[in-house]
Formats: sequence, structure tokens, C-alpha cells
Amino acid sequence: MRSTKLSVTLAREALAARTESANGWLQGTPPGRTIRRVIDGLVEIELVDRSMTLAARIFTSVLPVMIAASTLSSWNLTARTIKNQFGFDPTVLTSTSGAVDTTDPSFAAFGVVGLLMIAISGTSFARALARIYGKIWNVPSINLRDAWRWLVVLFAVALSGTAIGLASELASVRFIGPPLAVAGEFAVWMAVWTLSPYLLTMGTLEGRVLWATGALTAAALTALHVGGRLVLPRITASAQHQFGPLGLVFTAISWLFVLSVVIVGSAVIVKAVALDEAYIGRYLRGPDAVASERSAESLAENDGSHDE
Repeated sequence: MRSTKLSVTLAREALAARTESANGWLQGTPPGRTIRRVIDGLVEIELVDRSMTLAARIFTSVLPVMIAASTLSSWNLTARTIKNQFGFDPTVLTSTSGAVDTTDPSFAAFGVVGLLMIAISGTSFARALARIYGKIWNVPSINLRDAWRWLVVLFAVALSGTAIGLASELASVRFIGPPLAVAGEFAVWMAVWTLSPYLLTMGTLEGRVLWATGALTAAALTALHVGGRLVLPRITASAQHQFGPLGLVFTAISWLFVLSVVIVGSAVIVKAVALDEAYIGRYLRGPDAVASERSAESLAENDGSHDE
């Protein structure tokens, strides 16, 4: 039912897009109108502000969950992922003479409870992301009855660091290792960013729109991650040399902002393309939306003939 309602909404928006004024070079052709919708969508969603908010939520909500879970499991793959990306070993931050003994049963009990409390407070990230998707797709907000969706999204994003660490292990495979590792990373991002909008929009989005959002987000994040491995270690080393530990924080937040721009921007682009007049737009909207458009067009033509 929810999916059908969203299809009708998309159909109405697609009809409105086709009747837009043809003034100006951007609106004179269907591709131009799609580009214009992307620009308008990015402006309407307030890309910079939303991305900065999302980056801050990742830093204060997702990273603590990753660190807490990694501490309970002696860091492992998550730490290796951070080292490969940023060029520093996060284990050195806890390798002090006063380090806590993680084998102590009392620490383990506190760690589990602490992780649970961090997770509950960390849902601010998922709530912020839900508000972004809600504004883009015009869907209602999640109520407390469905608050479990926030936790699932939080843990899915947090655990993606470990999953990407596993995927990076494929690089050791002879001959095909590096491409296989990149493909594995793409698959992880694809799963996370297909699941997240599905959960945070209460299942209202069509499957094709979800897959398109996941694929575009995954492709952009994978490209950024590959590029980041080339430039981030030098940037991190320079920032750490100039500002000490604060340099690591500055670099991490800046990089999270870039990633957040990709996450928000990908959703906006998919929405704009889904309203396209050509085949790809009709495909993404799905048969229900196309049927609704045709019905609306027929009604409009009948009304016009009666007026004459």
C-alpha cells in the first residue's frame, strides 16, 4: 500500500516535470530538465548543511560504536581498515601503560552495557539520515514503534567498516586480488546503502529506486575510498605533524563530510533521474507509476475535450 502511494506521488511529480516551462537552455530538453532537477534538489535539500550534520553524526555516533565493538574484539579488521584509509594505526591510541585489561570479566560486562548505551544514543545518525531521505522522497517520519530501524541502520553502517576490512583481504589473491577487493567493497556499500533507505523510508520506495540509490552511492564511495588510500595518508601525516592528535580529528571530519556529500547527493540524483521523461525514468518509477501517469494524462485529455 505504501509503495503504491509513493508510485502515485512519483507519477504526479513526473507529470509536473513534463509540463515544466521550456524557457532556458536547461529546461529545453529532457536531459536539461533532469540536470535542472538535480541542481534544484541539491539546493532544496541544503546539501552542505545536511552533509555537515550527517558527518558530525557519523563522527559522534557511528565511530564510537565501531571503536567500542572493535575494543571488545581487540580492534582487528576495523583498525586495519582505518590504517589503510588514513595511514595511521588506531591501536597506538590505546597502547599505553595504563591500558585497560579487556580480559577482565568486569570490563567485558561494562563493555557490553556501554556498547548498548552508545548504540541507543548513537541513533541520532540514523534519525538525521531518515530526515534527509524523508525530505527527498516526501515520506513520513519514523515513529517510536519502528525505532528498531534506526538501530539496524546504525549497526549496518558501523559494521561496514569490518566488512570492508574483510573485503580488502581479497587483495592478497594472486592476479585478480585488487579488482576482487574493489568489487567486494562495492558489494558491501551496495548492501548498506540499499538497506538503509529501505528501512528509513518505511519500505515505501520501489525496489528499482532502492537498487539505483545503492548502486550509485556504492560506486561513488568505492571510488572515493580507492582514491583516499592514495592521498589521505599524506594528508593525515601532514595534519598530524602540524596539529598533533587534533590533526587526525580535522582530517577525519573533513573526509566524513566528503562521504556525506556523496550519500546525500546520490539520493538527490536518483530522485531527479526517476522523474526523467525517457526510458530510465519510466523504468525507475516502475509500472505502477507509469500506469498512473497514463491514467492522469487520459483524464486531462478528456477534461480538455469536454471544455472544448
